[in-house]
Amino acid sequence: MKVTPLIWISFGLVSLTISVMLAGYSLVDLVPNRDRQVFEYRRDLAEALAVQYSALAERNQIETIQFAMETLAKRNHEISSLALLQKDGGIVAQVGPHAQVWVQPLGAQSTLQSLQVPIFSGDQPWGVLQLAFRESEGSGIDRFLSDPWIRFLAFVSVMGFFGYLFFMKRTLRQLDPSGIVPTRVKAALDALTQGVAMIDMRDVIILANDSFSRAVNKPVTSLIGSDLGTLGWKSMTPTDSLMVYPWTRAIMDRRSLDNIPLIMNLSDGEQRKFIVNTVPIMDDGSTVRGALVSFHDVTELDRANSQLKDANSELEASRVQIMQKNQELEATNTNLHVEMGQRKKAEAEKEKLYQQLMNASRQAGMADVASSVLHNVGNVLNSINVSTDTLLKTLKKPMVGDVCRIASMFNEHQDNLQDFLTVDPKGKQIPSYLGLVAESLSGSHQTIQGELDSLVKKVDHIKQVIMSQQDIARAGNIREPASAEDLMEQAVVMALPEPEKYHIQIVREYSPVPMMMTDRHQVLQVLVNLITNAKNAMVEHSGSSRRLTLRIGVVSAQTCAQFEVIDTGIGVKPEHLPRLFAQGFTTRKAGHGLGLHSAAIVANNLGGTLHGQSAGEGCGATFTLELPLVVVEDAA
Repeated sequence: MKVTPLIWISFGLVSLTISVMLAGYSLVDLVPNRDRQVFEYRRDLAEALAVQYSALAERNQIETIQFAMETLAKRNHEISSLALLQKDGGIVAQVGPHAQVWVQPLGAQSTLQSLQVPIFSGDQPWGVLQLAFRESEGSGIDRFLSDPWIRFLAFVSVMGFFGYLFFMKRTLRQLDPSGIVPTRVKAALDALTQGVAMIDMRDVIILANDSFSRAVNKPVTSLIGSDLGTLGWKSMTPTDSLMVYPWTRAIMDRRSLDNIPLIMNLSDGEQRKFIVNTVPIMDDGSTVRGALVSFHDVTELDRANSQLKDANSELEASRVQIMQKNQELEATNTNLHVEMGQRKKAEAEKEKLYQQLMNASRQAGMADVASSVLHNVGNVLNSINVSTDTLLKTLKKPMVGDVCRIASMFNEHQDNLQDFLTVDPKGKQIPSYLGLVAESLSGSHQTIQGELDSLVKKVDHIKQVIMSQQDIARAGNIREPASAEDLMEQAVVMALPEPEKYHIQIVREYSPVPMMMTDRHQVLQVLVNLITNAKNAMVEHSGSSRRLTLRIGVVSAQTCAQFEVIDTGIGVKPEHLPRLFAQGFTTRKAGHGLGLHSAAIVANNLGGTLHGQSAGEGCGATFTLELPLVVVEDAA
């Protein structure tokens, strides 16, 4: 959980408040000492009892003293024992095990648990009254928590924290954050013709330019701190109510929303139309902090379009009237040639429809081939993009600039280069650093070489896909030795180069398969399509486990090589299984229904089969490609 600055400020203010109270407690004794109050109370009680018991003792009313002591011990449970002693130590009266619980204070002084009061007969000491009090029950923590001062501090801490937090939130809402915006930035915003407003997560305006202020007919100072949704926005359609504002939707969905039309009712009754564009504002941690909203006032443009539409309507009405007059003048001539015209028209329409049918048939065939090429090439381009990103990141490493700086240092010390490399602290570090630079450049060179080799293979695969689609009905004409394991691994690199990005676990179950003669590019085309579909199915599925199982083996009495792609994705409904490989059929919103159809054709051209299975929706799917196993030795 991230602690916000408001919480830290509130915690600091509470700490300051408690510190001031503790300072007052320590320096000026603002709070009375509880133990001292108890001691004074017990001392006053003992002195009062001593006066009473001394008067009764002078009249020799010992039984009365004993009864009074017992009554006092019963009413005051804090008293453990009490005794009235004469000067010579003789006990006049006592209650409780006084001899066992009494602890004689040092120096004949009273303590909180042991109090003694001297009794005088005239000016001569007569005896002493001793009272022993029980210690407070409970642990030290209980006594600490039962202290009213501690409970008061705890109450002030909790209530002060929430009070300060509420106060700071209310105060910060009234502050104008535009004051921290640099003057040049504010001037640039005010120079824009479009209205611009910046809002926080609560749709509260924290920054607005002059164009927006003029558009809504309110000063900037009154806009700052107000809710953007309270300015009187309405939907373009009168029957639709504006349930969620576009800026609120953009913050919730964490994506931009463009070209949203809204209407605002101004205070003078005028309506203005705006085109609203919203971009969410995110921090370095990809957390949405607010949104930047632009308002393009198209009221005047809308009015001009309306006037132009009215003028066009009037012109169209005039044209219709002229055409009606012309039709009346030519009615007689038209009736004479109606039969001939109808016949010519029917023949022309027949010819036109025939041409349209031919063109549509030709375009459908061209579109089918082009879509298949684009679909298969697109799968490879995804992995090409990953390789390109890796090359760019490798080339952007700052080692070249460091070498240039070292060369500059050598030029500066070329007269005393030996002393510079052996004595100067910076120069002594250059040889070891050059070793690190050489090691880094060597690693970068290997990375670049590997990615370039991968790009060459992928571009060659694209070329072969395009060439193979030129005659899709004919089997591949390039048969070469290929390893089943290499084909599967190369397809994984093309279709799923970063499985950890999608939290996908790849399980490989490879059985030995001999080197086989086949068209490797067409096989790659099918495998890349199957792995891509498996990845999409698992990404779209809400299940917690994403596991892609790849199997290779030999089946059908050692005559077929089998490739299996098993996913834990969204699965296939039973009623959709018979249509999986039909052209145009897809269950994805962004799908085109060309991948599996094209893959099935390629498998058939290779002399193999492609089929899919699924236990139902949410149960994953298994696609199996079986190809004739033509061993390299047999082919030779």
